[in-house]
Amino acid sequence: MITPVVRHFTEADIPLRSALLREGRFQANLTDFAVVSSDEALEANQRRTIEEEHAVKRMYTVCRPDGRTIGFAWITSIDWRAQSCELSFGVLPRYRGGHGAAAVAAMHRYVREELNMRAVINQVLVHNTMLVSAADLAAQAQVRCAYDSFTAGEWRDSCYWSQDAAGYERSVAEHEERRRAIAERIRAASGGAS
Repeated sequence: MITPVVRHFTEADIPLRSALLREGRFQANLTDFAVVSSDEALEANQRRTIEEEHAVKRMYTVCRPDGRTIGFAWITSIDWRAQSCELSFGVLPRYRGGHGAAAVAAMHRYVREELNMRAVINQVLVHNTMLVSAADLAAQAQVRCAYDSFTAGEWRDSCYWSQDAAGYERSVAEHEERRRAIAERIRAASGGAS
């Protein structure tokens, strides 16, 4: 498994992120504002975030170690005093299965370790199973909001949950334990070959 690199979003990233924002599954699973925005307005919105909105919103590019972009992440609702924010993701289609979870983990780590956020608010539309299963989403959700987002022509429910530092550490440990258990099953099934 690769260890993704998180870097600040730049103007050079705008065309790729714009294309992602207009991708059908992304629109249905997060927002469809890109569909109703002109190319110029979409670019201006992203440029404004880079140039003017750093105190309340930040965007990042998540890359493979070789520099290829996996996707994008952004934090909003930043409260620097309370050390909290909302974290959102957009993973490129070709990386959703393989590297998507690693990209999400890298961004959570970055927000905790580099930005010193103590609480992260997560939101996922209930039908969105691109990075988390429906069962896991239901188990994590602390609040379910009916008709929370209007995307792709439909009102959609959202699940929200916050994760503090202890919850983050627990999730990292659980993830590592799952990986160890899978590796053990594979070793056992293959006769112990490494």
